[in-house]
Amino acid sequence: MDLFSELSIEFWHWWILACLMLVLEMLVPGIIFLWLAIAAAASGFVVLLVPDIVLELQLISFGVFSVLSFVLGRRFFRHGRSESDTQDISSATSSLVGKTAILTEKTMNGVVRQSVYGSSWVLKSDEELAKGQKVRVCAVEGSALRVQAVKADET
Repeated sequence: MDLFSELSIEFWHWWILACLMLVLEMLVPGIIFLWLAIAAAASGFVVLLVPDIVLELQLISFGVFSVLSFVLGRRFFRHGRSESDTQDISSATSSLVGKTAILTEKTMNGVVRQSVYGSSWVLKSDEELAKGQKVRVCAVEGSALRVQAVKADET
């Protein structure tokens, strides 16, 4: 007894499946259902062109189109990405470089934690700094800000 002998799938069944996959794409985070929708639509075109194709070959074509759409889509969308993730010029943290702040506590071993422009930061300095000292942010080092003392004549 053949499991699929009485089951008949038409081209429009595949297109309905493609529409359902597109709806899932909108509801679920990620981009996987888009590739499956493209594969289902392509399988529907195959059935439209070859109406007597057996269900097993339809499923195989769906699998092949799924892999192809995923690989080609990944290549297409990866191409638009930036090659370097290490430099993010527009980030909020890089905008702190050059800003000044006044220390609310003295540094211990060149380190103090305090709020700078609304966020809590670890401030690092090469020298010990006193409470009330005006400092300038020189660099962002992970979750710490490298600072240096601002001399009275530099303000």
